[in-house]
Amino acid sequence: MDIAETIERLVTEDGFEFVACEMKGAGRRRLLRVVADHPDGITLEQCAALSRRIGARLDELDAVPTAYTLEVSSPGVERGLYRLADYQRFTGRRVRLRATTPRDGKRILRGWLREARDHSPPEIVIVSDAGAEMIIALPDIEQAQLEVTAEDLFRVAEEKRAAREGTAATRS
Repeated sequence: MDIAETIERLVTEDGFEFVACEMKGAGRRRLLRVVADHPDGITLEQCAALSRRIGARLDELDAVPTAYTLEVSSPGVERGLYRLADYQRFTGRRVRLRATTPRDGKRILRGWLREARDHSPPEIVIVSDAGAEMIIALPDIEQAQLEVTAEDLFRVAEEKRAAREGTAATRS
């Protein structure tokens, strides 16, 4: 039985997006981290409910034979990118990648996600601030995440303001 598949099924059955899960640590310090999302965002209460459901199912299956701590969270604003679909979804956004091997002497690459190509292996195309295009195979990416820009912060603030005003207008 694959724990990740079990968790993904439980998360998606509840109408959420399964982003990732990972087991870290050893012995009594084992941590099973599950990241879930929803187009409207995910609340603390929803994370807690998912945690209870996932924990109960894993205990029922005795899927993790040692003691562990289960953590369910949202991906946050600088969410990680794991699958080709993540890169495709966030095309046009700013990203920070850590390559498995240096590129032009750098392992940390920053730029704008231009394209995610469904090749074999999949390729990610980013454009640096200087306009240089970099192509990196997905297996050569050790870690990737969105990078928040000032424009992103202003957009989120504006969305929150509009939502507050919309809520206030419906109460009047």
